[in-house]
Amino acid sequence: MDYLHYRFKNWKPFEYMSLPEGQKRIARVYMRQELKEKEERNKEIQKAVGGS
Repeated sequence: MDYLHYRFKNWKPFEYMSLPEGQKRIARVYMRQELKEKEERNKEIQKAVGGS
């Protein structure tokens, strides 16, 4: 999960890792939600352009 925050949120390495456990849990929930929404948008786009 720390890589995803680095990749998508430009967090420096170890920013995620140095968070207290409660904050990590919240960050993970938000990241999972964002990934889910991105996947849904990608499916909608593929459907709109005639993809399978």
